[in-house]
Amino acid sequence: MVYLLAASILLAFGVMLYRAYAEERDMTTLLKGAVLIGIGIVFTAFSRSMIVYKPLMVLHIALTLLYWYGVVRYLVRREMNVPFLVAPLASIVLFFAVAWMFREI
Repeated sequence: MVYLLAASILLAFGVMLYRAYAEERDMTTLLKGAVLIGIGIVFTAFSRSMIVYKPLMVLHIALTLLYWYGVVRYLVRREMNVPFLVAPLASIVLFFAVAWMFREI
């Protein structure tokens, strides 16, 4: 069931990406949208690694949802909101910093 939901969400993003390209016939819009979707998939997949630190995982999921909002906003309005798009990187950096500080010798 989860895979069906994920596939339908990716299909919806594919349709939005095609509509963004079809309106302007601009390859940079298509390429930027595809790269943003690919990075979003990486951010979403990284959430599974953060289960070790539960509060940080909740933060990362919230920031990843904010990232997906930024992607949808870019595909629909062509407005790139950079703070939304780099927000999950803050939780990833924090994850590695916490892991480095509390590593076992």
